[in-house]
Order: sequence, then structure tokens, then C-alpha cells
Amino acid sequence: MVVNTNGIVLNYIKYGDSSIIVRIFTEELGYGSFIVNSIRSAKSKKSIGHFQPFSILELVLYVKESRDLQRISDFKSHIPLPEIQKNFTKSTITLFLTEILSRLLQSEQSANHELYHFISQSIKEFNSLQSGVENFHLQFLLKVATHLGFAIDDFETLFTSIDKLVPHAHGEHVLEKLIVEPFGISLDVDRSIRNEVIDIMLDYFQHHAQLPRPKSLAVLRRVLN
Repeated sequence: MVVNTNGIVLNYIKYGDSSIIVRIFTEELGYGSFIVNSIRSAKSKKSIGHFQPFSILELVLYVKESRDLQRISDFKSHIPLPEIQKNFTKSTITLFLTEILSRLLQSEQSANHELYHFISQSIKEFNSLQSGVENFHLQFLLKVATHLGFAIDDFETLFTSIDKLVPHAHGEHVLEKLIVEPFGISLDVDRSIRNEVIDIMLDYFQHHAQLPRPKSLAVLRRVLN
């Protein structure tokens, strides 16, 4: 069966001498792993650069229900996202979020158009952000939880489920703003508050989705600090 769909690249690994296996969240099929044959070959007519994290692609998939690993027969860029790739802070945040999404989305094995639209629209906004870049990952996690079935309506929701003390007044103010405001809000968040908020968020996701601590967290903190 041939399926035409858009998809959000999460990550890829090398496979064989010249191929890759890509983890993609697609609009029509949900999360899946797909093989791209000969993309690392010197004779390949297309670039492996299409499969950078958070790339949004137009895909032609060859799907057989009897196989766990499906094949991408053709692809092209759907929306150029140059800022995410060339801006070091944005690319570091992207690696952190795609590591988390690679875990969270594994249960999404069928189309979830609302979730796909939220993530793809968030990526587009992230690419164009001029302010609030350093807080995007915090806002994204707070907002995506709604689409995963464990919404965070206010800061108390976070603490009642993970049995933690509510932070001091400034931390509470920051959380409330991050929850309700759109991406790009100019909000003064110092290093200690940002670290506190991300630890709270990761505890929340661990509690609700058994999410392990991301390996990229230490790198993210070094870059943002």
C-alpha cells in the first residue's frame, strides 16, 4: 500500500552500508520507523540533510502491515526551517525535545491529527521566534501534555501529581505565564528557575508516561546557562 503523508522527523540511525532508519511522526499513520535506502551512498541524488530533527517532510511511504519497518520510497521538504538548523541554541533545544518525543509518541500508532497539527505548528513558530527562544522547550512540554491526555491547566496540577513542594513566588509566576502565554513571550527566567521548572516537568512526564531522564538534558543546561 502506498501512503502519501507529511511527517515530522525525530531522529535517525545508520543502517547497513548506505541506508538509515528514521523515526518519524506522520500525519496519517502516527509514529513509525522507516528505512531510507542508499541515502548515504555517494550516488544518492538526495541529501541526508532532509532528515535533521524537526524537519517536516512530504513523504511517499510503501507500507506492508506484516512488517514493523516500513519503507520511504520518496520524500521532499514540506516547509524549510533554516533557523532551527543554523541557530545553535535552537538546534540544541530541538535535540532535547526530539529525544523526549521519540519516547512519548511511541504509543501513537495511528493518525492523531490534532497532536500532529500542534507539534508541526509549534515547530514552525519555533523556527521564526525572535524572543523567548530559551523558554520554548518549557512551554512546549507544558502545552503538549494537553494533547497527550494529561493536561496541565495550572501550576498546582504539576505538584499534586508528583508530590513536590510548590516553588517560591517567582517560580510560581513563571510557571503560570509559561502555561497560558503563547510561544515567544518575553519572560525573565534566570538559570535556577529554568532548571527548577524543567526538573518539575520531567518528573511530571515520568509520572504520567514513564519518561526516563533525557540524555541531552546536561547539554541543554550547559548551552542555556
